[in-house]
Amino acid sequence: MIRFKCIYCGQRITVQDQSWGKKGHCPTCRHLLVIPKSTKGRPAISFDKEPMPDRSKPYIPAWEHVPEWRGEQEQADALAELCKEKAGWFIPVYDELSLFLMSITLILLYVTNTSMQEQIYKWIARSHDDRAFIVIAILLGGMALSIYHVFTTREKTDIEKWIMLLFAVLTNAGAGIISGWYVLHTSRIQDWQIIFPIWNAINGALLLLMLRFRIIDEECISDRDATIKEVAIGLIAVLVIFIFCNNIFELHWAITYSICIIYTTSFDRGLQSVFPGLTSQKDEQSEA
Repeated sequence: MIRFKCIYCGQRITVQDQSWGKKGHCPTCRHLLVIPKSTKGRPAISFDKEPMPDRSKPYIPAWEHVPEWRGEQEQADALAELCKEKAGWFIPVYDELSLFLMSITLILLYVTNTSMQEQIYKWIARSHDDRAFIVIAILLGGMALSIYHVFTTREKTDIEKWIMLLFAVLTNAGAGIISGWYVLHTSRIQDWQIIFPIWNAINGALLLLMLRFRIIDEECISDRDATIKEVAIGLIAVLVIFIFCNNIFELHWAITYSICIIYTTSFDRGLQSVFPGLTSQKDEQSEA
């Protein structure tokens, strides 16, 4: 199966392997696309010169094919694809810059925050099996890959993407749940303010559920390479936010990390929209 996204609306599309090179309209925005030969995360090629179809009439792309499901795994994959289409706006996408800044923030927290160190040591001591060491190995591996890939243009393998995805999801979900629990148990908050820590916890739980049912997968790791200018600006901004949250306001480490995550996941898109010249990425349409 070939899975790709419409470059106009982000619609996830799945077609048969033999369909590559064929033309068809996106079922959501109706732009004319060409199915790429591969692969995960690669957008389709667009053809703006051809007329748009009539939006008043229902349209089914000629290349869209729904296979007959033959087993439980196929049914689970079909359900995951349906969930991706319905909740596409909620599915996170992590690129090299955001993953790199997450890794740097986590390293800074571990080095400077004794509370975080103590909680990690207690968690390891209470674990009576190898799961704690597996989680730590995944986190360290994801951090190492995130730092490595931001300084290289080598294409990521699917295994590397999975490790980086697990690192991003586990740290995001863990920080959200821990920060929500901390605020609820230690702060005096008004009735309407309780929604914020509850939302943090719910958001963390949803990330874990989406990972469990493969609604988010290695396609959520972008292949776009970060530029040196993006890395430099992002690193300076994260350091400033970290110093304010951790050293000046002395927030709990999970809250500090959550704030930095919110910044890093939205920073890249904002940076590209305000300063498009910072990115060296070429649009795939121009390469075709």
